[in-house]
Amino acid sequence: MNGSKTDEWGRKYMEKYSLYAEFAERITNLLQNLVEGEGIEVYSVLGRAKSPGEFIRSAGFPGMTEGPVLTGIPDLCTIKILVSFPDDVAKVEQIIQKEFLADMSRSITLRNLEAPDRFGYPSASYVLSLNRERAALREWAKYGDLPFTLEVRTVLQEVWAYNAPKVSLPTDSATKKKMQRKLFRLSALLEEADEGFLSMWETARETAMPVTTPSSPEVPQAPRPFNRAALKQYFEERQDILKRWSDEAVNIGFPAFSPSPEYEETSLSYLWDILRAAEMDTRESLDAFILSLEQEGRGRDQISTVYSAFADEVQSWRVDGYSALFLLVLNLKWDVLQQKDLVSLNIKKGSDRIKGLS
Repeated sequence: MNGSKTDEWGRKYMEKYSLYAEFAERITNLLQNLVEGEGIEVYSVLGRAKSPGEFIRSAGFPGMTEGPVLTGIPDLCTIKILVSFPDDVAKVEQIIQKEFLADMSRSITLRNLEAPDRFGYPSASYVLSLNRERAALREWAKYGDLPFTLEVRTVLQEVWAYNAPKVSLPTDSATKKKMQRKLFRLSALLEEADEGFLSMWETARETAMPVTTPSSPEVPQAPRPFNRAALKQYFEERQDILKRWSDEAVNIGFPAFSPSPEYEETSLSYLWDILRAAEMDTRESLDAFILSLEQEGRGRDQISTVYSAFADEVQSWRVDGYSALFLLVLNLKWDVLQQKDLVSLNIKKGSDRIKGLS
């Protein structure tokens, strides 16, 4: 691709970069919700948009046609899901086939990976886009034409993907053959380990038996750690909490707001981020905090304080139940939060979103 064409693509992408970054964040939250909602244990879900610098450096690759600028490039937004076992990858594949449109000609499915002559330990990857139903929703409509790449790997596959390129250096043909053979053996060992861990895990579940011990004084159990899925279940069991504080915000003066399910899911993610940052990652600590809000009108006073401080701009704010609790944690746990990096922990993003700035 000539220099003028590269410059044109570069300018176009810089204009659209914020859209792709926003899309990556939204898709990451959506996928985490979908996967955890099926009871799949997730090691991590990471999403990112390709930076403008990376884009310009790769501006000559064959996938860039003379057609509509950017819309056909799948790796401008990339999501990676890491899971524990190979059967979890299969479960994730079932979810994405149901929830998204897949470009099978540019995807590597589990069926592709079963070829007996394949080399190495590759992982499943998919080129996806929003299905018609989701793209028709107002809050997703602007992403309707954007494809994205999803990689689904076990943790051991991630080890292979990270390390294999480091040893694929240019060398003479004889040495290269030896290294390829060793890589093949290592990939086979990793694949065997993945399957072995899965087999052991299944055996452990099937043969697990309750263990009885001699009577002894009860030892208090440690607080149960929360994760995002547990937090969602917590509020599903106690919907009154969300309604209580969203209604309180409206009564104080914040504009009434009816969030979509997708908006609420993202609000839940930001609430989870600030709870972890504020070191409130147990059910017990959250119970205690919510109880404290009712004592002497403490929660109402804090929301009133926020309203008074931003009275000139609150009409653009979007405060649902999760967001009201986010603001309460932000104010009441500021002594802990002020010592943290609020940008990297997504707290600033969560705050800006409530203010209607993102």
